[in-house]
Amino acid sequence: MNKYISLLILSILLIIIGCTKDFGEINTNPNPTEPDKIDTKLQLSYILNRASSERYDQWRGNLIYCSQWAQQLSGDWDPDRYNTTNEDWLSAWWTNSYLRIGKDVEDLISNTEEGSNLQSMAIIFKVFFFQKLTDMYGDIPYTEANRGAVFARPIFDKQEDIYLSFIEDLKLAINHLDAGGENVGSADLLFGGDIEKWKKFGNSILLRIAMRISNVAPELANEVGTLALNNGVMTSHEDIAFIYFSGSNTDGKNANGVGEVFQDFGVSGHLFRYSDELVNFIINHEDPREDNLMETYRNDGSIDNSVGSGNHLGRPNGIPTGTNDFVFAQPRRDVMVTYDAPAIYMSFAEVEFLRAEAILLGWIPGDVQEAYENGVYAACRQLSLYPNAEPIDEDDIEDYLEENDIEFDLARAKEQINTQKWVALLFDGFEAYANYRRSGFPNLTPGFTDGESDGEIPRRLRYPISEEVNNKENYEAAVARLDGGDVITARMWWDIE
Repeated sequence: MNKYISLLILSILLIIIGCTKDFGEINTNPNPTEPDKIDTKLQLSYILNRASSERYDQWRGNLIYCSQWAQQLSGDWDPDRYNTTNEDWLSAWWTNSYLRIGKDVEDLISNTEEGSNLQSMAIIFKVFFFQKLTDMYGDIPYTEANRGAVFARPIFDKQEDIYLSFIEDLKLAINHLDAGGENVGSADLLFGGDIEKWKKFGNSILLRIAMRISNVAPELANEVGTLALNNGVMTSHEDIAFIYFSGSNTDGKNANGVGEVFQDFGVSGHLFRYSDELVNFIINHEDPREDNLMETYRNDGSIDNSVGSGNHLGRPNGIPTGTNDFVFAQPRRDVMVTYDAPAIYMSFAEVEFLRAEAILLGWIPGDVQEAYENGVYAACRQLSLYPNAEPIDEDDIEDYLEENDIEFDLARAKEQINTQKWVALLFDGFEAYANYRRSGFPNLTPGFTDGESDGEIPRRLRYPISEEVNNKENYEAAVARLDGGDVITARMWWDIE
């Protein structure tokens, strides 16, 4: 028996040797013109584009949860009634964030030269993207995320630790950016390789991070915010970080994901309308942006000309399904939600509102009113990025700034700054929802619903059930740190307003 076993083992070894002696040749690409590795510059292009061009992500992350919970939009969707029982919707943005953007950005960072411009851009965008993720859930996998089999079940980092990593990663990446280094060129879809604009973008994100933690860690926020402002944030319309889409192909990389949601399903828009909170604010203050922002459509797609400026109706959040939604205002389909509408990642308007609040908090010297009014001007001007938008006359903006509730009032400055930021962040529901929870403004009235939150505007999104199943130990550790468990009423680390 031992002899037969020895012969069998010898036979197997000979087969293995025979199969592997030319392994290198067999697995070498015979076509030298084909790359063996992904072009890292093109990978950057993919990441920058993919973060806003995917309908699936924008629908189930930006619009169906964030924009409705920030009450910019209202819709015939359960999350508008504070229910999150649809697992497909619940898990979509989390799953795609890790499997697509997260995986590619981590791969890009790992496969580029240490301290290079390309790596620094990838790190800056990683922080930008993952801030949205942690601000929706709280503790999330970060340091061990997207590391393959090395960390098959990644820990959920505490949000406080994630924010500290954000700060250090941004500072390092910004310092490594070098105008004399490799030029990424047209592969950089945001700034065409302009290093100074990347530095401003990085510092502007750093300022956003500082403001987010200003209630829970005021001294650190002051230090980080002051550093960002002194090192240079966005200073003009030309610094806006946005992606341009040609709209030449109405699906995928050539189209705005938000635009796809509204356009792909016809005039139903897909079941989204403007919230009455937003419409009433616009109309009650004779906002010069109204005609660009909204229109009321009939169910055949035509414009209801009986509803003109100042007469649009917003859809109350949380009302029952089956309502006639065609009486409510929609985003203008030929301006705000076209296939070739821009995706604004961060605007000069937002940065001016951040600067205004930083001055108000005493981080830096300056004129709060001037920064606030600059933010309003910039928010009106950024509409020029949208196709078919009608120019807004500066006199109309000046008149708007003289309205009773809009005219600057130092006693109400925090409310005014953050309410105007809420309007400027339209279609960036991630940031609008996060800033509402951080600042407490605008002063929103919860929708007509109880849902899972007993009638209160939710404070976070629940984790996907896949985490409880596949990463149970780490999921349970994260849930144990939440007040009340994995529920939409639990507040995260920075949310103490």
